[in-house]
Amino acid sequence: MKSSDKIISRTKDDSLYGLLSSYKSNNTYFRILVSEEEDSLLVQLTDNPKNFEPVSKDRPRAYRPLRRLEIGVAKASLKYVLPENLIEVLGPLLDFNIQPDKVVITDGLKKNGIYGIETSMKYKMKLIHGVKKIINMSPQKKYEIMEKYLSANQE
Repeated sequence: MKSSDKIISRTKDDSLYGLLSSYKSNNTYFRILVSEEEDSLLVQLTDNPKNFEPVSKDRPRAYRPLRRLEIGVAKASLKYVLPENLIEVLGPLLDFNIQPDKVVITDGLKKNGIYGIETSMKYKMKLIHGVKKIINMSPQKKYEIMEKYLSANQE
């Protein structure tokens, strides 16, 4: 069979997964760290899990990461969406149901690739519920976030 005999038909995939396929390399990885000693809870987001490093150089053992089983999720990442997209569309608190004055936000995405939200252990269940909600987001919602982000940054 000659190469000219082959007919390659490429149809445009307008399904939701077809639309999201161009963002396949975009991922957001989550890590939740707990410190009972300091009554502190820290959520970190990054686009590359290699960026995760100890929280601080002087007290790295004070925090321990929560396992996926403790959080109640099968994976600790979100496909097709970057941390920048989530932060711009959902806001700096990522729609976590916590008062802004009870949270310390560390935006190091440009510097070291990690975005952090730190609060007290009092809000542990609210924070875990918020992370689960984001990780288990439907493909339709992911596409809406991408659309909102792209339309806001189109100018």
